Amino acid sequence: MLTRWSGSASSRRRLVQSAVVFMLPLLVAVCACLPLRGDSERQDALRTSSSAHRFVVLLDVNPNQKKVLPVEISLAEGVIQKLGQPGNTFSVITFGSKSPTLLKSGVQATETVAAVRDIGLGEQSGDSLSVELYDALNLAFGEFTADADSNSLLIITEGNDGHDKMFKQALIRAQQLQVICNVAMVANHPLYGSKAIQRYGFYLRKLAGKTHGRYIEVGDGPKRVRQSTDRFSENMLGQYRR
Repeated sequence: MLTRWSGSASSRRRLVQSAVVFMLPLLVAVCACLPLRGDSERQDALRTSSSAHRFVVLLDVNPNQKKVLPVEISLAEGVIQKLGQPGNTFSVITFGSKSPTLLKSGVQATETVAAVRDIGLGEQSGDSLSVELYDALNLAFGEFTADADSNSLLIITEGNDGHDKMFKQALIRAQQLQVICNVAMVANHPLYGSKAIQRYGFYLRKLAGKTHGRYIEVGDGPKRVRQSTDRFSENMLGQYRR
């Protein structure tokens, strides 16, 4: 009896050992296929950094915009919030009758919106408003990087852009950097003169058209802000989904 039991136990041990030897390589192979948590997080971070999209918002704060500055801020805030997806970064620049100011550079949507809400009207100066617009554009172009998946600019302004030479230079630089320029005309004065000739935003309309951006005459009230926000956001989102 003892011999039979001993033989049976020995057989069971050999079976268990054989099963372990057989299963061990299979378990090792399965574990190798499962990514570690740290590896997964690193891969997610790499995917996020490699799919970065750069947005710059320009806001016109010259004293002529006193009545419509809330419209500008509401539009900028709405567009930024809609574009606030992981990996996207934003810069905010104000310009007017004085040199442009870079308020935020390469930050997330929440921080950008907070900065936009604090924007106030600029001071009066004798400088040309059109010159300050193009200085602001040059400052904006410096915010874009060649390694971003897309570069998109939103200009919110009354449209004092009457400087042909500076426009041509801005267009060349935008095309070199592959920046898509979107223009929102926000003003409480007529944009067109006699015979329907455009007096404000003529060159900005061309800038948007030649860089595959969108040009919208928002006006001076809140009525068209939501619609304009949706149209700009859809256009700018669609630009990097292509």
